[in-house]
Amino acid sequence: MGRSRGRFWRTPTNVKTRIILPILSLSLLAIGCGSKGGSTASVGGTDTVAIVNNEPITAAEFNEYLPRKSTVQVITPQGATEVKVAGSLGIQALRDLVNKKLLLQLAKDEGVSPTQADIEAELKFQTARDPNFTRRLTNAGLNLEQIKGDLQVAIASRKVISKGIVVTPTEVDEYIKNNPKAFVTPARVELAWILLMDKKNKAAVDQDLKGGSSFGQVAARYSEAPNARTTLGAYPEQVVDRLPAQLQKIVANLKPGSSSEWISDGPQNLVKFYLQSSTPESKMKIDDTMKESVKRLLEEQRGGQARDLNKTLSDSLRTAQIDVKLGWLKDSWKQAIDNLKASAERNAPAGGAPGGAPAPEAAPSVPGQPK
Repeated sequence: MGRSRGRFWRTPTNVKTRIILPILSLSLLAIGCGSKGGSTASVGGTDTVAIVNNEPITAAEFNEYLPRKSTVQVITPQGATEVKVAGSLGIQALRDLVNKKLLLQLAKDEGVSPTQADIEAELKFQTARDPNFTRRLTNAGLNLEQIKGDLQVAIASRKVISKGIVVTPTEVDEYIKNNPKAFVTPARVELAWILLMDKKNKAAVDQDLKGGSSFGQVAARYSEAPNARTTLGAYPEQVVDRLPAQLQKIVANLKPGSSSEWISDGPQNLVKFYLQSSTPESKMKIDDTMKESVKRLLEEQRGGQARDLNKTLSDSLRTAQIDVKLGWLKDSWKQAIDNLKASAERNAPAGGAPGGAPAPEAAPSVPGQPK
C-alpha cells in the first residue's frame, strides 16, 4: 500500500502575491564558463576536470558529455529530483545563444544597443543593489567578461521593451506610496523537521533527542523527508507566508532553539519541527537605487503591454538565417524550427499572416525576461 504525503509536504495556494523588485534576471549559462575552444578545450583553464582513483576525467570528456546530457536535477519543495531535459542541454544552450544574438541584433536595428558605458553603469547599479553581486557570480564560475556579456543582453532586453516609455520621479514616488507591501522583506525562519512514515521509530528519536544529540543529527539518522541525511533535516521553505497554514501556526508558538510536539500528518505520518532561527518582517530602504528599480519595473510593465518581446523574437527566429554547423545539432534544431513554424501557422488569425501565436516550447525565450 502506498504512503500518502501529508499537508506539510505541500506549498500553500493562498499565498498573497508579492511584487518582486529586482528587475534584472540574467541568463547565466553554464556554457561559456570554460574556454572558447572545441571539444578538446580546457574547462576553467585546466585540461583535467577531476581525478577518480588516479584516473582523470579530461576536459574533452566533460565537454563532449555535457551537451548531450538528457537529465538534470532540479530543486522542488520536496528537495532535489531528477527530470528529463526537453531535447538536450546542447539544443537548449544553442537556443539561448541564438536568442541572445537575435535580441542584440534587434536592439541594434532599433538604435538602442547597449554601450560600454551602459554596461559599466549597470554593473555599478547591480552592485549597489547587492554588494556581493560580482562575487556571487564569479563563485558560480563566471569571469568579469562573461558577467558584462550577460549584462549587455539584459540591458538590450530592457531598452527594447521600454523604448519610448517615460516614467517620471513623481510616478515612482506614487507607486511606492500606493504599494507599501511591495517594499517589505518578508519574515523568514530556518526550520529543521523530522518526518516519520512509520511510528516505530518515534521512541528512538525521542531517546536520542533527550540524550543530547542535535536535532539535525537525529533528523539525518531517522527522518524520511527528502534529502534529510544531506541537509540535516532542513525544511525546504524559509519565507513564513509561503509555509503551509498549519505550519505557520506551529512556528508562531516556537522560540529559536525549541521544537514542537509530535504532529500527525496523514493516517500514518508523524512530524516534529525545530526552529533554528527567525528573522522578522522589515521595511526595505527606499533610496535612489530602489527608486531606479521601481522606475525600471514601471517602464517594463508599460512597455510589455505595448509590445510582446517574446513574440517579436519568435517571429525573428522563424525568418532568421541560422546555419547550424554541429552535425548532431542540425536535425534537432531543424525540428524545433519546423515545430515553431507549424505552431505559428495553426494559431495565425483567420485571413492574416502567421506570427500571432505564442512561442512554443521549442522556440527561444527572451534572455532576462521571466518565462
